[in-house]
Amino acid sequence: MVSSSVAVALPPPQPVARMVVVTGKDVSGTIYKKLGLPSLQYCWDTCIKEERCTGARWGVIEGDEAGLCLLISGPLTFKGLTAPKTDDGRKIRVIAGRKQPAVSDGGA
Repeated sequence: MVSSSVAVALPPPQPVARMVVVTGKDVSGTIYKKLGLPSLQYCWDTCIKEERCTGARWGVIEGDEAGLCLLISGPLTFKGLTAPKTDDGRKIRVIAGRKQPAVSDGGA
């Protein structure tokens, strides 16, 4: 008896959540982790991977790419965006994001 097996490529797993930018707002809540990261995408990816993360606050000095990622758990509070600056007057860009379930494409 001859047995043969065929490898079948499976589609990559669909993300269970995604990050949504809350335009023009700042976010606060229970900060459980502070990370210095090379880009906003690393911050978002980290929040998506961590079950307890409900939102994130990204702060980066204008002109830089690396910044500070604050991972937040529990209820999120949104407020108007201020214009924070460093001690030497450089602007800090703040981006608030909340985690929400990923949208299904209907199984297509």
